[in-house]
Amino acid sequence: MFSLLLTQAIASGVVTGCVYALVALSLVIIYKSTDVVNFAGGELVMLGAYVGLLALTYFEVSYAVMFALAVIAVFTTGAIFERVVLGTIVGRRHSAHTELVPLVVATVGFGYLLKGLVRAVPYTEEVRRLPPLVSGPPIFIGEAILQRHDIAIIAVTVVVMAALTVFFNFTLTGKAMRATSQNGRAAALVGIPVKRMRMAAWGLASAIAGIAGILLAPKLLMTPDMGVVVMLAFAAAIIGGFTSLPGCVIGGIALGIVQNFVGILLSPQAIAVTPFFVIIVVLMLRPQGLFGEMIATKKV
Repeated sequence: MFSLLLTQAIASGVVTGCVYALVALSLVIIYKSTDVVNFAGGELVMLGAYVGLLALTYFEVSYAVMFALAVIAVFTTGAIFERVVLGTIVGRRHSAHTELVPLVVATVGFGYLLKGLVRAVPYTEEVRRLPPLVSGPPIFIGEAILQRHDIAIIAVTVVVMAALTVFFNFTLTGKAMRATSQNGRAAALVGIPVKRMRMAAWGLASAIAGIAGILLAPKLLMTPDMGVVVMLAFAAAIIGGFTSLPGCVIGGIALGIVQNFVGILLSPQAIAVTPFFVIIVVLMLRPQGLFGEMIATKKV
């Protein structure tokens, strides 16, 4: 019986961790590209879920079309925010170095703005759920039982990771984005449009957060406050390393499994504090995360 519980905990933890990993990927892409910690990441997750719900219920499109529309909408929202708000803040700085505090505060305001806009739409305060991406009887993997939507979450996460690997390593735009994240001034000197790359990075990261929202909405009750999942994504990114894309994926999956183990071995009430305890332990032992690089001190 105990082995069955542990097997189920690992399987369910991998599924939950994949959602954490997608949101953490969104945070890390923005941080690596702009040095900004995006505190609106949870609201972008929420926005993806509600755009998907709107497309399904009001426009009555197919799930595939809804998925595409939601990703495009959240991509556009993130890109416009970077160009209009963050670009304006950076362009008006009065020193040779970008002040990061106004940029971070802007992301906090952006999150509250998105939440307020969603609340202004009728019936969004009602608790809802998206239909699962794939329906049908559960699937047995050994002793573990997973819903077909859980398998879809794992599959989508793998596809997103593979697509990002190809994008960043084998496309000119991906390489330009990597160069911009490593040294924006040097990238500009060799002709890379740094502003455009940063806008694209925000759009890409926002789209990934939107995908996470669509995957999460069938499993979590939808409310305008569902973006609190970003705190778990922060934990995943810190565990894996805030500068490592593969690290945040491993960190997300590890966090999902650890949470389930804590719920089984200690108490379900202890699950809520587990991410913060893990963050403290990781920061004490390895501040850069398990797979992250030491961050050089910057004069701002």
